Amino acid sequence: MQTSSNSSKFNNGDRHNEDNSALLSSEARYKNLVANIPGAVYRCTCEGTGDGGFTTRTMAFLSEAIQEISGYPSSDFINDRVRSFASIIHPQDCKNVDAAVQKSVATKTPYILEYRIVRADGEISWVCEKGRSVGGEVDEARGKQEGQGEIEGFLSAADSPISPANFQSRVFYIDGVIWDITERKQAEEKLRNTEDFLNAVLQNLPISVFIKDATEQKIIYWNKASENLFGYSSDEVLNNNAADLLEAEEANYLQTQDLEVLATGKCVDLPEQIIQLPRRGKRILQAKKVPLFDSSGAPKYILGIAQDITESKKTETELLRLAIVAQKTQNGVIITDDRGCIEWVNEGFTRISGYKLEEVLGKKPVDVLQGPHTDPLTIAQMRSALATGEPFNQEIYNYSKDGKGYWVAMSIVPIYQETGELEGFIAVETDITDRKQAEATVRESESYYRCIVETASEGVWMFDGDSTTTFANSRMAEMLGYTVEEMLGRSLFEFIDAEAREIAEGYVKRRRQGIRERHDFKFTRSDGSHLWAIVSATPMFDDKGEFSGVLRMITDISDRKQAEAELRQTLQELEFEKFALDESAIVSNTDEFGVITYVNNQFCELFKYNREDLIGKTHRLVNSAYHSPDFFKHLWSTIRQGNVWRGEMKNQAKDGTLFWLDTTIVPCLNSNGEPHQYVAIRKDITDRKQAEEAVRLSESQLRNKNEELAKALRDVHKTQSMMVQNEKMVSLGQLVAGVAHEINNPVSFIYGNVMHADDYFKDLLKMLQLYQQEYPQPTAAIQQEIENVDLHFLLKDLPKLLTSMKMGAERIRQIVLSLKNFSRLDEAEQKQVDIHEGIDSTLLILQHRLKETAGHPKITLVKEFGDLPRVQCYAGQLNQVFMNIIGNAIDALEEAMDTGHWADGEPAPIPSCPSPTLRICTGVKYERDAVADDSIGNTSHIVIRIADNGPGIPAEVHQRLFDPFFTTKEPGKGTGLGLSISYQIVVEKHGGELKCHSAPGQGTEFAIEIPVARSQ
Repeated sequence: MQTSSNSSKFNNGDRHNEDNSALLSSEARYKNLVANIPGAVYRCTCEGTGDGGFTTRTMAFLSEAIQEISGYPSSDFINDRVRSFASIIHPQDCKNVDAAVQKSVATKTPYILEYRIVRADGEISWVCEKGRSVGGEVDEARGKQEGQGEIEGFLSAADSPISPANFQSRVFYIDGVIWDITERKQAEEKLRNTEDFLNAVLQNLPISVFIKDATEQKIIYWNKASENLFGYSSDEVLNNNAADLLEAEEANYLQTQDLEVLATGKCVDLPEQIIQLPRRGKRILQAKKVPLFDSSGAPKYILGIAQDITESKKTETELLRLAIVAQKTQNGVIITDDRGCIEWVNEGFTRISGYKLEEVLGKKPVDVLQGPHTDPLTIAQMRSALATGEPFNQEIYNYSKDGKGYWVAMSIVPIYQETGELEGFIAVETDITDRKQAEATVRESESYYRCIVETASEGVWMFDGDSTTTFANSRMAEMLGYTVEEMLGRSLFEFIDAEAREIAEGYVKRRRQGIRERHDFKFTRSDGSHLWAIVSATPMFDDKGEFSGVLRMITDISDRKQAEAELRQTLQELEFEKFALDESAIVSNTDEFGVITYVNNQFCELFKYNREDLIGKTHRLVNSAYHSPDFFKHLWSTIRQGNVWRGEMKNQAKDGTLFWLDTTIVPCLNSNGEPHQYVAIRKDITDRKQAEEAVRLSESQLRNKNEELAKALRDVHKTQSMMVQNEKMVSLGQLVAGVAHEINNPVSFIYGNVMHADDYFKDLLKMLQLYQQEYPQPTAAIQQEIENVDLHFLLKDLPKLLTSMKMGAERIRQIVLSLKNFSRLDEAEQKQVDIHEGIDSTLLILQHRLKETAGHPKITLVKEFGDLPRVQCYAGQLNQVFMNIIGNAIDALEEAMDTGHWADGEPAPIPSCPSPTLRICTGVKYERDAVADDSIGNTSHIVIRIADNGPGIPAEVHQRLFDPFFTTKEPGKGTGLGLSISYQIVVEKHGGELKCHSAPGQGTEFAIEIPVARSQ
């Protein structure tokens, strides 16, 4: 069965090779035909937009002739690889081109366009484009191209019709040809210029020029000189004959002349003709009448030339000069005197140089026209010729009036009088600037193409008629391992081994017959290794049609050949692997629809079916109904996208036995990248699944338990950290409350008794004063004791002592009261409190850190308290927040004292502070719709701002400021919980906000916003 399959593949391969050979031959003939068409053949795509229009055309095929037309290689435009073809159309012509092509596609008629393009060298060229739409969707045509080749695909949609519906929504091809018409356009332009010029010349000629038709002798052309000569305007003369304008005798005479001209078909010359003109009187004319014939040779017009020679013969010299100018109207003419000074110039000179006669009259051309880039040697040669009276013919670089340079071919001829004396010179100059620019362009193009050849990725190899190398680019030499110099002059057969020589000789004979070919060939490198290459050989012939050599384009395919050899080896290995796979796994193949096309023996044994029972069926035959429809939907979605599916499936054998299979389904892709069959590889894992099912139950229970324990552990850790900090604060509050309570009793005793002691002292003093008044002379013992105790000092100092004791007791009482306010152990619920009391209590506890110490200056405290309402809050917890934030601010200021890094500049929260400063501001925040006045509107929040002019907080630290256990302090100086707990108290407990505004070098400010009243 395997042998039959291989034989079928072999036969199909032969037919495929024959088809490819025929296709290549047809494509080569078509390419040869396209290469000889005088223009660039193309096929482009355009897509309908739904409104009758289409998008920009995209070139699908463009022949190489476009490079000669535009200067760009055709590969640049294919699929807009480098540039679109529309990009080189002259901007002024783009709209007309698009409109004409769109109209042609819509009406299904061919179109012919003439427009300008911008070449690669920047020059403007005219092209003519002829094309027609051929219909067919691009996707369909592309599919045909992939199956038929480039040229066959190009022709595949030529006869597809275009319906209106197609035009609205489908993508179409347009086939056409483009050829260069620049020379024709230039010729037409020159013709128009010539006609305009000749008409201008005729209109401005000082001689009468008129034209009559041959049938009725009616005048159809009448120049200005005719008007002046005969006294009739053009409007009076045109479409009239002589009888309508002159007396009968004069009219008959002129008509006789006309008939003679028409009868003889020859020119009639009238050197002197006397005529009586109604408006000019008697005049003497020199006239000539010339018959003009149509294409059949019959007279069609009579050209009349008349000149009034009544005036003095002094005009003869001017007539001679005008005759010379008339013969050279396309060139510039200069007439000088014998000293070379300009006497007259024609309009051609003015057109070329920009100078009018009056601007150059009396000047020498060298002083007017030559400039810094004019060749001094040419000027010297011209002066030498003029000095000797000899003709001068040379190309010279002149400058126009506007300073622009231009090239002219200058011809100077001396004019001699009858006596032989030099009268002057006539110089005729022809503008050759375009020719010079074209020559420069050719030189640049030659350099450009040589650069392309030298930098091409392919080898370029040229031979003469004897197969001797005449040119090789550097890439070609590199591929063969030689230098270019080593290859020149060597025969083709020196680079070929004996085995390939006979084949090469056959190819050379075919080149001599003019046959172009593309084939694979094996060359021999300088080191003896082989170079496999694709050779595109084109024979070359001289002007006589004789064979002159061959141009070969060489593409290195050594890697491809090596890959082909490796592929053959791989195919052999795959055959062995397939055999091994069939012996070790359960294998089945299906087509793209899931129909079984192959099963191996193990598949039949496991599922207990014969092979004949399975072939042509689907896997529903072994479906156990265990898996959901979504399972199979996902499976098919995966493999239809070209992806491998791996999974475990539960199947059922013919006898009803259920078993598990570890399944891998691999899609086999065709040349379009789409699956065309699937290979399923299975392994029986029923025993493993049964064991896993038993383990899964216990693991599930254990996993649930572990998850519960992990969650509980996380909650414990979080609660523990909070409890530790809260316990610390509770302990601190209890300690403070206990100390305050213990101190309060004796202090109250002292404070209460001091007042009584003061009263008692006053009574004793009054008694002592009374005693001194009643007994002014005390005994000696009393007097001695008075002196010993210094009674006078006691009486004076004791009141002060009692006052100091009263003040000290009052101070101790205030401190105790502040400690009680800070601890607030009796306030576990929210209540209305004065925030300022809590801030003052915190500052009182931290007062010792604000004072000046050894090495640290005093920290200046700035309090800017506003008028705050009483706030419903947890007072003790807010005091903890104040303690954490103010303590951190003092830490930052102490750090700044040690490092010297202070906030500076206006952006700082405390600008222009010369010393460590702590500022505490309070204020209120109003509801959004409230008026700004404090006395109007409802107060929604109170705001406490605590700022320092310390070093500030870096951005990376700022982001983690409120994370638990995050601290930047040294070990032992902080737990990392202060700000985290403060954040929870402000935000979670009170529904407020805690924000930090800080940056390095700008200090730090914490803003606390607390709602004035918060629902429980």
